[in-house]
Amino acid sequence: MAECVETPGGGGPPAGGPGVEPLTLQAGLAAAADAVEQAVAAATTAHLHLTEALAADRTWSRPGDAVLDEIMTRRTDVGLYAAGQLVDQLRSEAEVAASRFPRLGMAGEEVLPIPRDDAPDVVAAWWRGLAPEDREEVLRRHAPWAGRADGLPTAVRHAANLQVLEAEIARRSRELDVDTGAPADEATVEEERDLRGLLKLRALFADPDLLAEVPEGLAQVSTLPTRRFLYLLDARSYPLRTAIALGDPDTATHVVVHVPGTTTTVDLRLYREATWMSWLRDEAVRLLDGDARVAVIDWIGYRAPYDIATRKALGDTGMRVLVPGEASDPRYAREAAGHLARTLQGVREITPAGARVVASGHSYGASAMGLALSQLAAGGAHVVDAAMTAGAPGIFASSLSDLGLAPGTLYACIAPGDLIGMLGVFGGEVLRIGGVQQLSPLARRVVYPDGSWTVLRPPVGHEQYYHRGTSSLLHLAAVAAGDTERIKLMRRPWSMLTGGSSGPAEAGSSGDSGDSGGSVD
Repeated sequence: MAECVETPGGGGPPAGGPGVEPLTLQAGLAAAADAVEQAVAAATTAHLHLTEALAADRTWSRPGDAVLDEIMTRRTDVGLYAAGQLVDQLRSEAEVAASRFPRLGMAGEEVLPIPRDDAPDVVAAWWRGLAPEDREEVLRRHAPWAGRADGLPTAVRHAANLQVLEAEIARRSRELDVDTGAPADEATVEEERDLRGLLKLRALFADPDLLAEVPEGLAQVSTLPTRRFLYLLDARSYPLRTAIALGDPDTATHVVVHVPGTTTTVDLRLYREATWMSWLRDEAVRLLDGDARVAVIDWIGYRAPYDIATRKALGDTGMRVLVPGEASDPRYAREAAGHLARTLQGVREITPAGARVVASGHSYGASAMGLALSQLAAGGAHVVDAAMTAGAPGIFASSLSDLGLAPGTLYACIAPGDLIGMLGVFGGEVLRIGGVQQLSPLARRVVYPDGSWTVLRPPVGHEQYYHRGTSSLLHLAAVAAGDTERIKLMRRPWSMLTGGSSGPAEAGSSGDSGDSGGSVD
């Protein structure tokens, strides 16, 4: 069968679509029809402008020119009409090729077609219909596409992405020294960063006993290596995009899709993110019974803002002032939203029936999450059971209906001292959304289902929401687990201190303690 190659110039945002050259006759004919149609449209526009210019230039002193111009333009009219007919004919032939010769390639060879529609349900149905030998062929010939295709099983994507990982390391190692990271030729700073990220990914999925040296930060990742899956790897453009599944979403009863925030790149934040999400998963498992299975997908599948603030020169004075950085720009969230929305649909497609799916976002990642949920809601798709934010500067929504969420299913946590969670720069403050449940960040005592108990400390600032031993980690894990009895909410009067709207306390509030809802531990 023919080799599958990446589309030249395919360096745009990460996509779940094929991203490969059209190999079947049907795909080739359809692509040719599209190309001809675009060329005809451009030629028609240019031809009309020329015709108008010739008409304006006519003069009685050159009657012969007018006749020649008329003959020329009429011939072009006929040619453009014929080209338009060719578009229809090519598309008709593409339909015939699809129905009668679906596996015939452009050179007459046999190929394995992949779906042109990247919708997760289409991809999943296509995969289910493949014979075992064809599935093996997909991994051999279409690994880059398979690793990005939402709707494929997690194990398949993992196997495909491990192939891509090694291929990318080998390719970039020709430009950089793998051990030192020094340029071997004319490698850019961006290529150096992505190679470091690829090497960190390799270590994350390696057998710890086989590592000559454990990289700093990796030892804190508590999820066993055998339960880590490379759910996404897109190296077509900088920065490297990835998603790490901790636990298998295909068999999980509870799944969290988490979006990290500003400064998150594979090179800078992979191990920190994997550690935080492992701790979230561990806490959720602790709250559930033995039959429950939890998976957390840490989605670094977008270009996150690189800084919160930056220093810029003030005119010609030489003075440098602090100004808002990339984190104040909504375009990163807008670019991410469509890809994240499709990821959420893909997760819902592969999870077991009845599984609880929760969308999660920290900081700027929550803003991207909000836009993705809004896009899904606008299209009538409701794929998550709940959503939770931590230190969110806004989620581009003013109501639960904007997000497609049911009452009582949006949770927000803002830690003491976290000013980012009170900014509201992207659609207003999260705490002002009607019906939002404000998770308590205060210290508390908790009793776990196994009878053990501990006193949890409050998170402080913007970076402690997912730290072990904090009340925020417990409450976020309880949302993931659907353990609403263990969740404590803030009373509305107290929330005014963190920027929330005033109003009556939530039902079930517990006196003057400042917490409401949940069980009494």
